[in-house]
Amino acid sequence: MDVQDYEYYEARAKDVKMEDITSDEDNADILERLRDNDPDFTHISIRDEFIDEGDFVVREGDDLGWLGYFVGRSKELEGLYIDNFPDNLKIDSFLRGLRHNRSIQNLSISIDLGDHFHSLTPLLRNNNSISDLTFSGFNIGLQCARNIGSLLGQQCSLKCLYFEENNLGDEELVEIAVALRKQPQIEELNYFCVALGNVLEDMRNPNLVAIDLGRNDIDDEGLHTLVAGLSNCHHLTKLCLRGNALITEAGLRSLSTLFQSDHCRLEYLDLDGLNMDNHGVTVLAAGLASLPSLNKLYLSNNHIRDEGLQDLVGSLVNCNIEQLYLSNNSFSVSGLRSLGTLVQRATRLKSLCLRNNAINDEGLQCLVEGVVNCCSLTDLDLSDNHLITAVGLRTLSTFFRSDNCCMEILWLWGIHFGDDGAVALADGLMGNNSLTRVKFDSSDVTASGWAAFSRLLCDTSSVNNTYLSNHTLVEIGGIRNAGNSSTIVEYLELNELQNCATAICKILDSHPDIVVEPLFQWKLKCLPLVVTWLESARSYLGNVNESTEVFQCRQLSALYKFVRGMPQLAVDGYRGKKMKDIESKSKKRKFDQTLTL
Repeated sequence: MDVQDYEYYEARAKDVKMEDITSDEDNADILERLRDNDPDFTHISIRDEFIDEGDFVVREGDDLGWLGYFVGRSKELEGLYIDNFPDNLKIDSFLRGLRHNRSIQNLSISIDLGDHFHSLTPLLRNNNSISDLTFSGFNIGLQCARNIGSLLGQQCSLKCLYFEENNLGDEELVEIAVALRKQPQIEELNYFCVALGNVLEDMRNPNLVAIDLGRNDIDDEGLHTLVAGLSNCHHLTKLCLRGNALITEAGLRSLSTLFQSDHCRLEYLDLDGLNMDNHGVTVLAAGLASLPSLNKLYLSNNHIRDEGLQDLVGSLVNCNIEQLYLSNNSFSVSGLRSLGTLVQRATRLKSLCLRNNAINDEGLQCLVEGVVNCCSLTDLDLSDNHLITAVGLRTLSTFFRSDNCCMEILWLWGIHFGDDGAVALADGLMGNNSLTRVKFDSSDVTASGWAAFSRLLCDTSSVNNTYLSNHTLVEIGGIRNAGNSSTIVEYLELNELQNCATAICKILDSHPDIVVEPLFQWKLKCLPLVVTWLESARSYLGNVNESTEVFQCRQLSALYKFVRGMPQLAVDGYRGKKMKDIESKSKKRKFDQTLTL
C-alpha cells in the first residue's frame, strides 16, 4: 500500500465513501464518528478482534491512512489504544496522520512498533494534551528500550508513565531511566531500577508526585539507592512498594530516614506484603512519627504482632491518618487495646481494615472501647476473624448506639456467627441511623436470624414502632436478595427512599387499618393531622402496590373511627360549623341591604 501525505487525504476527505476504505460496517461507523467529531466518541482501540464499541479491527480492505487522517483531525478523541497491527500492513500512513492530533490525552501501546516509535515523536512533541503514556503486554528488548528511550528523550507534556507486564531487564531499564532526565515534569511512574534512583538524584526539582514500584523485586540495596533519589522529589505524595518481599529491616531504616526529611510530604504509603515483622515496623515507626501529612497507610500481609502494633500506634498519633489497612497480621488483646486508643484520638480516621488478624471476642471488646469515642469512622472491616462470635458482636452495640457513631459499612465476611450472631447484630442496631450496609456470609443464618433483621427493619407491633424502625440499611448479608426473605428485600428497597418516605411506606404496608384510638385523648385536635398525613401518603401508593380505591377506604375508615369514638364532639363540631355559616350569611345579607339603602 502506498504511503500518502496528509494533504492527499485532506483534498479527498469531502468525497470519500467510508464503505470504500473499510472492511466492515463497524469500522466505517468509527471513521464517520471521527470525521463528524462525535462528542460521545472519545476512545478508540486498534485490535485484532472486536471486543467492545470503539474497537477498530484491521483487516484486508482497511486503509490505515484514512484512519490516521481522521484520528489526526479529531477534536474529541481522548484515548488511543494500539493493541495490534497486522504484519502485512504498513503503519507509516497511519502514524503520519496521527501526528496531527491535538486532543488525545491517553496513549497506550501494546506492541513493539520497532523503528516506528520514532514516528510518534511529533505527536508527543506537538500534542500538549497527552498526559498518560502506557506500554503494556509485550516484551521490551534492548533495541525496543532504546527506541522508547529515544522517544522519551524529546520534550513533551507527559505526566504519567506506566510499564506493565513488559519483562524489562536491567539493561533495558537503564536505557529508559536515562531518558527520564528530559522528563522532569512527570508526576506518576511505576517501574524501578537502580539507575532510576541515580536519575532522580541528578534531576533538578523533579515534579514526581506518585511512584508505584509494587512487585519489582527491590532489595535493601535497591531501596537505599531509590531513597537517595526520592529525597530530591519534594512533591512526592504517593509511594507504593507493595510485594517487594526482599526488603528487610535495613531497607526500612533507609525508608524511615526519608520520612524524617524536612521535604517529605507523603500522604499515601503502601508497604503491603513486605514480610515486615515487629522489628521492621518499629524501625518504620520512627520515621512515621515525623510524617504528619500521611493519611493512607497499607501494612497488610505482613508479620506484625502486638509489640509492633503498639509502636506503630505511637507513631501515628500525630498523623492525620484517614485510612489504615492492617489485614493478615495477628493481634491480641494488648495490641487491639492500643489500636483502640489510636482510633479514639485519630479524628480523621474513616476506614479501618483488620481482616484475618485472629481477633477474638475479648480483643473486639478492647477495640470497641476506643472505637465508641470515634466520631469519624465510616468503614470497619473485621472479615475472616473466625474467632468472633455472637458475644463479640454484641459488644458492637455500644458503638452503634453512641452519639459518635457515623459508621456506614461493616464487613464481616468469613465469620459464621449463625442465628445468635444475627440476633446480636439486629438488636445492637436498634436506634442506629448511620449504618447502610452489613456484609457477611448468610449461609448459616436461618429463619430465626432473618426474623430478627426483619423486626429491625420494620417492627409491626405498632404504628409508632414501625416509625421508629431502621430506615437506613440497604444491604444485609451479601448480595441483597441472596438468603434474604422477600419481606426483608422489600424493606431494604424501601430504605433506599428518603427517611420520611420510607417510614410512610412501611406504615402503609404493615398497617392496613391504622389504629387511631390512642389519639382520642386529644379529642379532635389530631384529626386534621391524620387527614394531612394520609394525603401526603397518597403519593407513595406505587411503592406499596396499593390501589387508589383501597387507599380511599383507608381514609374513610380513619375518619369514621374519630366520629364513632367521639360522636358528640363530632356532632357539636358539625353544628358549630353550620351556625358559623348561618351567621356569616346573615351578616352578608344585612350588609347587602345597607348598601341598597
